[in-house]
Amino acid sequence: MAPFASHPVDTTNVSSYFSSFPVKSCELDALPAIQQGLNDTIYGCTTPGSKERKKAEYRHTNPAGNIFGLSLALCEADRVGYVVKFIEFLCIVDDVMEDLPFGEACTEHTILRQALHDSYDEHQYGGRAVSLMRNFLYELRIELASMEDPSTSLLLKTLDTSLRDRDSNDSEFLTLAGYIPYRKMNFDYDFVCQLLRWAMCIPPTIQDDPLARSYEHIIGVIVGLTNDYFSWEMERLEPTDRIRNAVLVLMKEHSVNEMQAKPMLKEVIIEEERKARELMGEIMDLPEEHEPLKRYVAGMELFAAGYSFWCATCPRYHRPQKDEGFVEQAKL
Repeated sequence: MAPFASHPVDTTNVSSYFSSFPVKSCELDALPAIQQGLNDTIYGCTTPGSKERKKAEYRHTNPAGNIFGLSLALCEADRVGYVVKFIEFLCIVDDVMEDLPFGEACTEHTILRQALHDSYDEHQYGGRAVSLMRNFLYELRIELASMEDPSTSLLLKTLDTSLRDRDSNDSEFLTLAGYIPYRKMNFDYDFVCQLLRWAMCIPPTIQDDPLARSYEHIIGVIVGLTNDYFSWEMERLEPTDRIRNAVLVLMKEHSVNEMQAKPMLKEVIIEEERKARELMGEIMDLPEEHEPLKRYVAGMELFAAGYSFWCATCPRYHRPQKDEGFVEQAKL
């Protein structure tokens, strides 16, 4: 299938959006598939009235646009629903794990990974949030296996690795250079790239292309640091034994306060976007036989643009979830 129809989004009136990337949305046509994927995931992975369900519902109350409609403009229409399920699943996992002590979070990730292996058993881990998420992931794996797509096994293998590594480092980061590899890992970025390639039907060999890897790295830095930039005010107040945010890293690295560190982080993101535009120009000048690479790079730019726009506008980061009345009004 072809991607859903998409249209440009006017970002000129959104002062918080500082990215130079153009934004497109496929929400108008893709919304039924997106909503179904969200409903399946949120109601399959959370319990009524739970904090993680309220967080998930609140995540999708952005009047500026749905995060998936903004980010998946070049994904095949019949695969958008699966992308929604995987990404929303990981968002819920993150919401649950960030409230747990480090050691307990590592254990819960290990339990989740069982769903991706043939040794999966029917043990329910009653009373633990991980039980529902584990069952959901197992059913999703079985559903994907029926597609008989050879690239699916690689997709699930990459997810298994991501769940193993995403919250396995309890170190404090003192430099941005040291933090960035962790930020990409904690963002499940290798899996996200694999998922986008799968959803765009990009040949698996593209991941061996050095230009593709270079562009992926730059986009990973941009989306990870953009999330940190906009989520800092929310994250700094959360009750956790580990705050992972580039603002805090820059405060330590340069002995500055948060009001000085945020503009520094913004400049880093802007510089990474400059690198991305320069490399994209080189890629688009390549001969016609590099069409899959060009399409993938275009899709990655739209993914980064849509995600950045969502971060710049979403209530999750700009309207703290203390207004429970607003949460109760959230409709998917």
